[in-house]
Amino acid sequence: MSRLATSFVLGYHGCDKKVGEKALTGNDELIHSDKKFDWLGPGSYFWESDPQRAMEWAEWKRDRGDYKEPFVIGAAIDLGNCLDLTSRDSLELLR
Repeated sequence: MSRLATSFVLGYHGCDKKVGEKALTGNDELIHSDKKFDWLGPGSYFWESDPQRAMEWAEWKRDRGDYKEPFVIGAAIDLGNCLDLTSRDSLELLR
């Protein structure tokens, strides 16, 4: 797989404010989801380059009664050696 492009992306995670503040101070980790509908597998999910979408997610969770106060944290994420289905090289590899 080619690494001609940067492997860093900005990701935004919607969560409850209490959880987000603890994660930012290093006093806790983000809650990992492990549900059947988590089609990318277990873990913490981030919206790439879209803090507003992360806030919409957190607001939806608040409206369902899961979160008390919607909150968004951002992260610089190193994708490392991953299969990028938007690149020609990776599509050839997949074929």
